[in-house]
Amino acid sequence: MSNDSVHQNRADNVAGLFCAFSFALSGLAIARQPGLLAPVAILLALVAARMTVAHRTLAGVAVIVAALAFFVGMIVSITTDNALF
Repeated sequence: MSNDSVHQNRADNVAGLFCAFSFALSGLAIARQPGLLAPVAILLALVAARMTVAHRTLAGVAVIVAALAFFVGMIVSITTDNALF
């Protein structure tokens, strides 16, 4: 196993972890502060998309889910009079 493949494997593992964390933050953004949590989830998903080849589709789905969580979370926050940030 070459050094480059080990490095790429580690990057793929970290990117998968970032995607999972982005999904978790997206879920929290709907219920809690979407103005704070959803942009962080979007940034994590974008970083994951840039650093991986194996999980590129998963990272793309994470970006879409985080953007939708921002939109839905803002609607929920406005209709329930909760804090946006």
